[in-house]
Amino acid sequence: MALNLEDYSQEYQRRVARDFYYKGWRGASDDVTEADQLQVVLKATSNGRDLRAALQKLLESGGDERSLTDPKTGLTKYHTPSSPCAGIHRSCCTSNAPSEESFSRGVDTLRQLAMEAKNMSRQRNHDMIYSSPEDLFRKLLCDIRERLRAVFGLSFEDIINLFPSGTDAELLPALLAFLRALPKNGRGHDVFSVVTAAGEVGSGTMLAAMGQHFAKRLPSGRAGSCGNGERVFGFAEGNPDAGAFSSATLSMRDESGRLLSEQERDRNVEEAVRQALAVLGEDGKPKYGCVVVHMVVGSKTGQCMPSADCLDRLVAEYGTLVLPVVDACQGRLGEGDVRENLDKGRVVLCTGSKFFGGPPFSGVCLLSEGLAQEFEQLVGSSEATIMLAQSKLKEYIVASLMSDDLPNLRSLLPQRPLNYGVLMRWTLALHNMETYLSDVPQEERVQVMREWSRGVRSIVAGAGPMVAILQDPDDSEGCQDERSAALGTIISFHCRCNRGVPDKSADVMTIDELRHVQFLMASDLSEQHPHLSLMGPATTRCFMGQPVDLCSGAGIAPGMHVLRVAASAPLVVRMWKEGVERVLEEDRAVFEKLRLVLGNWYMFQKAISNI
Repeated sequence: MALNLEDYSQEYQRRVARDFYYKGWRGASDDVTEADQLQVVLKATSNGRDLRAALQKLLESGGDERSLTDPKTGLTKYHTPSSPCAGIHRSCCTSNAPSEESFSRGVDTLRQLAMEAKNMSRQRNHDMIYSSPEDLFRKLLCDIRERLRAVFGLSFEDIINLFPSGTDAELLPALLAFLRALPKNGRGHDVFSVVTAAGEVGSGTMLAAMGQHFAKRLPSGRAGSCGNGERVFGFAEGNPDAGAFSSATLSMRDESGRLLSEQERDRNVEEAVRQALAVLGEDGKPKYGCVVVHMVVGSKTGQCMPSADCLDRLVAEYGTLVLPVVDACQGRLGEGDVRENLDKGRVVLCTGSKFFGGPPFSGVCLLSEGLAQEFEQLVGSSEATIMLAQSKLKEYIVASLMSDDLPNLRSLLPQRPLNYGVLMRWTLALHNMETYLSDVPQEERVQVMREWSRGVRSIVAGAGPMVAILQDPDDSEGCQDERSAALGTIISFHCRCNRGVPDKSADVMTIDELRHVQFLMASDLSEQHPHLSLMGPATTRCFMGQPVDLCSGAGIAPGMHVLRVAASAPLVVRMWKEGVERVLEEDRAVFEKLRLVLGNWYMFQKAISNI
């Protein structure tokens, strides 16, 4: 069919009219005189003369306490730094230290912002050295969205909303479910959220999925104004349309830590949905107006729950009473996975701060055009407008983080503070994402990941009695797709330790002890134990994934926990360039240090109480 240039031009002009990026970004913001986060950081770092220090501060801003480093250790609560450092990095299933290359891209962006801010201050005759470069900030956020559009293979109709973290991104589908349940359609106004893979998703997932606060420190920078478990949005108690959230947390394992079969996992999810929709309220009507079902694509141990077929069956049976949400926050996906999920009407949550190697944390919530139109219509109602205007959603997001295709929602959010932390964290993550997807052919990515996984499993198998691989059934055996290969790069293992007494030379460990093991692995042991300085592995900083409790909800029992190592997208690129064997030499060093720590645990265990 011939291209109609007139129609094309009209469509282009329609997009230009609504998209800030293509209008030309200068001059759209007000002349703001109060200091923003960029100004504060530049002033604190010799008026911008130390951009690396400034970038590190910005990377830790605009999120919750998980992104902050401890002044004593220089590490976050997940035992990773927020600036590049030497060491062996295998912690991407939890958190990442930025690479030097991606950090340099962040410095370039910060330099651009600083120069623009200084120029604006001079033009506006401000007393301060730097003015807020709000226009450039918005342009750069639009760049982030367009780059994500290319990375995920999205169309111009798909909606991209940025968040400080994947956990924060849970608030958007929770809000959509809440608003979907409001119309008086013969059902109640409550929402039921089915959170799957309990214990193997983010610790704040359940609260966020119910529209509740989950952290002490808010992305707005305010602290203490909201307690964990308090509502982010909702009507006042006593309002007949108040609505409330309930949840079910479904584990993918039994009480012994055994992984349930895919059929068992699916059956548990379907039964939870069936029971929720059958519950009656005090008025005799079905209590729940919407049920949110999370499909986790990549738990902390690399598993999935429920299957895509299960979600399809639920939507086919219950229609819009079910809101399917794909938790792909590990980022271990194949090309086309996001597109497929959006085409099926699923909300997709992802991050740049796990597999893709970005610093903690950066989240995105993706919606199809159809879901976005429904959302906008619901947000535009008078009762929703009043409710959101009084909500705490503004503590998490500002208008510029939301898509231009959600004007009703954006109109209810503040313009400031500008979240430079989100911008910078996504800037670093996208460098890694684009390099991974553009430089390495897909077939070779799969081959490299499978070869590395086999190599590390072989290393663990030969590591002696202190370490044992987690023996989960491999549902992807024989699969050659990229998603299963990426999920397989999370290697989980049990640890035992020598407590220094004859009957406890290979004793099981508690989860708190494994957290201390993770910290010791990330440390230069010779700093506290100088006699270890001549031992090579003792001085090498080895970053690992946090421990996982395999029996979530069944009580914390020793021996039911695992530590993890994982390959990131930047590591895959490096293996493709340098060879897998060269990287596996580093992994041998990781487990050599681990054997040192576990074999001499009696020497290290006394420090646990000081963590």
